Amino acid sequence: MDAARQIVDDVIADPAVRDDPRFAAITTLVRAKITFAGGDLVEAAAQAEAGLQLANEVGLTAWTPLGNLILATTALRRGELSTSLHYANKLKEDAIFGREMLHASQSAWIVIQVAEAEKGREQAAMLAGELLESEAATRSLLTDEPAAIPWLVRLMLSENRRDLAAYGVQLCDKVATENPDVPEIGATALHAAGLLHGDIELLRRATELHIDPWARALAVEDIGLLLIEGGEAGAEAVDNLELAMRSYAEMGSLRDSSRVRSKLRCINANSQSQARFWPSSRIPGLTDTEYAVAKLVSNGLTNGQAADQMFLSRHTVAFHLRKIFQKIGVKSRLELAVLWNELGADTGESDVPATRDNDLTRLRPRQLRAG
Repeated sequence: MDAARQIVDDVIADPAVRDDPRFAAITTLVRAKITFAGGDLVEAAAQAEAGLQLANEVGLTAWTPLGNLILATTALRRGELSTSLHYANKLKEDAIFGREMLHASQSAWIVIQVAEAEKGREQAAMLAGELLESEAATRSLLTDEPAAIPWLVRLMLSENRRDLAAYGVQLCDKVATENPDVPEIGATALHAAGLLHGDIELLRRATELHIDPWARALAVEDIGLLLIEGGEAGAEAVDNLELAMRSYAEMGSLRDSSRVRSKLRCINANSQSQARFWPSSRIPGLTDTEYAVAKLVSNGLTNGQAADQMFLSRHTVAFHLRKIFQKIGVKSRLELAVLWNELGADTGESDVPATRDNDLTRLRPRQLRAG
């Protein structure tokens, strides 16, 4: 990661490059990809948005797929399904107009993830099956997005498609053997095989080799899940799940941290420990859970969709939403969405002025209640 950042720094050190708007667009998007690979979803999204704006201003459409891919993926992991759908559709538009900077399998990968979030595992598995049946597509995905393969193997196993899961693992092993000096591919092969065979030791080795922090958190989560499946829902399983939940939360991956939190709740893990990993509320008076619900609903999700994203029941989401309406002083989801946009609560810390915390009281005087 440090070497990748240094390359970009060396490129823009030349004033002729730094002052060229085309190179500015390219280097901003490349830096966004590096930041995303490092696990900082919020900053990666901000850089990708800036890079896309620059690219559009100078007509550099060949680079827009990279920005769209980063924004679709960061939005999905942060639980912003409507935003992720928007950028996934942009990727489809890129394909239609021949902006072929990315391999088709990379775009397919985010489309499958969005389908799983929006329509469920069965629909996603159908698309994933088409992808995995193509050796060329799977091979290119393995080299471009190694973390995708264990996720796809996990999906196929959940839908009883062990044949395709085994094919993905076999291809991983083959590519890892051909590229012994690429640690991330080796980690992916171990991770995928550990899932297929239920081998915790393979997963532990994968966590040691994974460079991608999201893939590493996924492997740690898988260790916890395998321990539970083996009837060992004790301290080790909880420790692994809590580590995965904390890692996801630190990256800003609300959807993943919520999934793990749901599993911890099912095994009666410490609820206070779980609560530590909700994203911190930026709205005075709203708890972290209420903030997360408000954020999803303001992005256009129904109660059911928000419940799916947060791995809560619909009744729990509805309960939190009623409290949010009462505290903020709004009467509808539309009013909440408008107020949310006025607050800029979903734009990231860098875009929020230091005095923003007082804006809620200013917009709705005397309507913010304690609690």
